[in-house]
Amino acid sequence: MRGKVVDAVAAAAVLLVCGYAAQESGDPAWWQWVLVGAVAGPVALRRRWALPAAAVVTAAAGGVLISGVIPVEAAPGLCAAVALTQYSAAAGLEPSRSVPALVVGLGGAAGLGLWWPAAPLVAGPAVAVPWVTGRLARRRRQLAEQVFEARAARAVADERLRIARDMHDIVAHSLGMIAMKASVARHVAAVRPEESTSALEVIETASREALVEMRRAVGLLRAEQDPGTPPDGDQDLRALARRTEQAGVRVETTFTGTLTGGVRLVVYRTVQEALTNVVRHARATRCAVDVEAGAESVTVRVVDDGRAPTVPGAAGHGLRGMRERVTAYGGSLQAGPRAGGGFAVTAHIPYPAAGRGGRP
Repeated sequence: MRGKVVDAVAAAAVLLVCGYAAQESGDPAWWQWVLVGAVAGPVALRRRWALPAAAVVTAAAGGVLISGVIPVEAAPGLCAAVALTQYSAAAGLEPSRSVPALVVGLGGAAGLGLWWPAAPLVAGPAVAVPWVTGRLARRRRQLAEQVFEARAARAVADERLRIARDMHDIVAHSLGMIAMKASVARHVAAVRPEESTSALEVIETASREALVEMRRAVGLLRAEQDPGTPPDGDQDLRALARRTEQAGVRVETTFTGTLTGGVRLVVYRTVQEALTNVVRHARATRCAVDVEAGAESVTVRVVDDGRAPTVPGAAGHGLRGMRERVTAYGGSLQAGPRAGGGFAVTAHIPYPAAGRGGRP
């Protein structure tokens, strides 16, 4: 939206400057505005139709100068229109498609030299410099995207290691308890059957809890079968909510906006870890997940009605992992008890520079 406003303002400025200059030509007013509109109009559409806009502006600018509708003294206004469209073509298109815009622009500047000898010195830089600047801006955005995707891939690898550690802890703790209680049950089965029954109940409970935890961990691994494709926004967050509800916590999800690129993976992992902590440590009955994707950043908020962890180190690794993941992408995370009870996790994650465009 901001880019459209900028383009509209630029087109209006070119229209006013060139329109004022055209009044001195003596041509009919309607004809003046038609030609001036051919110069200014494409500026407003330079992002959507970059190559046609550059070609039309270049041809129209040369035409109004040669025809005398606009005097040479008003050439800077025309050069501004040409420069903006050349930049957009170079910044928004692949080299194979943006080079023709450069060729047309330089060819037009050379052709004007036959009528106005100083044209190559004025129009040439107005074409070449913005085009080169646009190519550099495009390359910078591509590098930013590559860095961001590399961070996303590293986050996936780190997440797999964390899941592996979780599975090890689940198996070691549960099997240790089961083995101990099975030994007790075997020794007291004949003389104290009531203790044997109690031990078997503990084994049953530990086994069920371990299975739930293992299913959750395996589910996370299945979600990473294609690391190059981040989770798909609302649908995957609702799937997380359904799995959490299976553990006895009612989850309400609110999702607004559209997530793009690697940000989706960061949001998904943040919500995933927050819900895991709710199930493990909060003793909550209700939880609300709110994801709001704006134009330049995403805000994630997970709130429950349980209690803050009271056991030393409880949820510490999860919160630390969330904070490390969010800050790695230039964001921030706050987590702590709420004044009215419960626990809240809030993350603010900006889009990378590549996701915000960067064109003038």
